[in-house]
Amino acid sequence: MKHIVKNSLLVACATLMIGSTSFAASMPKVQPIGIPNPIVTYDTYENVVKDAGFTPLYLTRDAGFSCYYLSLIGKHTADIGFQRLGQPETTVRVRTMPQKADKSMKDISGVYSVTWKDQVIDGVPVSIAKINDTSYVAHWKVGDYQFSAQAAGMSAPQFKALLENSLVDDSAHYFVK
Repeated sequence: MKHIVKNSLLVACATLMIGSTSFAASMPKVQPIGIPNPIVTYDTYENVVKDAGFTPLYLTRDAGFSCYYLSLIGKHTADIGFQRLGQPETTVRVRTMPQKADKSMKDISGVYSVTWKDQVIDGVPVSIAKINDTSYVAHWKVGDYQFSAQAAGMSAPQFKALLENSLVDDSAHYFVK
């Protein structure tokens, strides 16, 4: 008797499974809905400025860098990639975000699990962290803007010089209220 009940249950389950697969096969295919990508890439700096509604911090050729990547994250954070001229393994990503876009955000670097050390550069409080022996990150605020810079392929003194002589210095001069 147990054997008959067991076989009957197996047959019933198999019938349900076959029926459900043929039912599922008859349903129209629906594309899954995901989260839209918040990053939009651009071909020109001018288009980033136009769509962002502000002028992002930029490393010039005079600083020894050329731009290779332009994007906006969530329509309000400019993310621009640079390479050192003649040294493509040395890169810097610079982010700029108006404070009004998200007043609760204190760090736009996107780097976590590092030890931040606060310093003052050109009168601006800057938080700097070491990612590894050749990668560093910093974030700071000037006026109504937040900034971050992440560098790869350079030493700590080179990164600090880049902040002092270009990035923090430029932001202190051009983004004040």
